[in-house]
Amino acid sequence: MNKSMVLPIALSLLTFTLAGCGGEDDGIYGSGNNKITLTSFDNSYDKQAKDSAIARIDETYRTGEREIKIKNIVNNYSNQGLNTLDRTVLADNFEGRLDNKNIEVDNRTVKRPIYEKDSNNKLDYETNYKMLNLSGLQANSYSAGTNINNSRGILTDLNNYPKIQANAEFPIGSVCYIPVVESERSFLAFNDKNKTGYTSLDKWIDAAEDRFSDDRGYRTSEFGVGIGNKQKAAQVTFLEYRNQPAYQYNGVEYNDGTNDKNAIYEANYVAEGVINPNTNSIRGVVDCTIVNEVAGDFLAAQIKRYY
Repeated sequence: MNKSMVLPIALSLLTFTLAGCGGEDDGIYGSGNNKITLTSFDNSYDKQAKDSAIARIDETYRTGEREIKIKNIVNNYSNQGLNTLDRTVLADNFEGRLDNKNIEVDNRTVKRPIYEKDSNNKLDYETNYKMLNLSGLQANSYSAGTNINNSRGILTDLNNYPKIQANAEFPIGSVCYIPVVESERSFLAFNDKNKTGYTSLDKWIDAAEDRFSDDRGYRTSEFGVGIGNKQKAAQVTFLEYRNQPAYQYNGVEYNDGTNDKNAIYEANYVAEGVINPNTNSIRGVVDCTIVNEVAGDFLAAQIKRYY
């Protein structure tokens, strides 16, 4: 299930005045002019151990390619949901590919061109990873309010893994990366890992509208995408409710020409223009769960110790 939250949604495949937000990256934080490594942590379930599993995921962009390495921290992490494949891209009267090649990296900016099908034309799509200093930061930097609107602070994996001691603090050299996404056009992106078992887009819509049992409101829109806008797509957006953020689900009916039947896929949605996440911890929550290798080493050691 592809779930995107806190609209507008960006695909991360991820100028403000910030305390500790420096200028160009000089390589101290695990990246150079043509390389950047983004570290995150993810949970799954180890059926053999009958317990939760935690893995460290290092995603490296370097000029020309994208590489993902997974290291088990607790038990055996199942990475079936980790999507490393190239993606089909559908937009208004457009079909193309978002590949794990032809990538350009300049300091903390990653450019991933989307090439139009059977053409050399391309759409510009890039992510600029703003940098926030985490040195000395503890879990109390984040305050969960009664709802999404009155939560404040810097959310890190010290909050997502609460067994870590409350006085643990990030070492010198720790930073988080805040992705600012810029896309030339709005688009949907998906691949074979996103294929569902639904036999029609209408059935996918019915199921998507039924995903929450609470009373939150939702809206559904249907539209055409792809060459001649012949591919059918739908978007189901659930509004903010109590302490839960907004969620968005995207579905598309698509035939790649290799078989007679259309298939239904869940897709990521990227909006046109610049998508700026919140970077002011006084006004709201700053998501600092994408970190550099220094912070990643610290978190991995803490998770291994307390979990």
